[in-house]
Amino acid sequence: MVVAALAGCGTSTAYPLPKPTAPSADPVAAARQDSVAAYKGMWDDMAKAGETANWNDPTLATHATDSALDVLVNILKSDDYHGPMLKGGPPTMNPTITSMEPASSPTVVTLKDCLQSSKWLMYRKSTGTLWDNKPGGNRATTAEVVQSQGMWKVVAFSSDAIGTC
Repeated sequence: MVVAALAGCGTSTAYPLPKPTAPSADPVAAARQDSVAAYKGMWDDMAKAGETANWNDPTLATHATDSALDVLVNILKSDDYHGPMLKGGPPTMNPTITSMEPASSPTVVTLKDCLQSSKWLMYRKSTGTLWDNKPGGNRATTAEVVQSQGMWKVVAFSSDAIGTC
């Protein structure tokens, strides 16, 4: 189940909402800061929507778009249909930037992370009990974050199995 692949993470933390980025004296530093904030914000939004498996939550589109948004919505649709909800999120994140394009004024940033999801677990909506006995853990994650119209959003991400980092 796709939802099991992402279940297992920590407590909700507020990250800055994306806003059009003002021209910066250092566009590389701004891209680093804003792309990481978008990545962390996406997981925060997912954790909040996951508490009720609300795949219609409009905040999901705050930090994610394109295939990243589709993945989040589909996970939550599956959860809503099958009955689990996610609690204890978002996961603990410590992303690092692996590439920035173009180098002098980045609009595309690739991140890698070892997403720690030991507290973000699936629970039954009907009873509030744990969905299964599968613990969360560390999973290698990559994300592509793009600036469009002055806003940074995650456009794609992938998370590997628990224990991959």
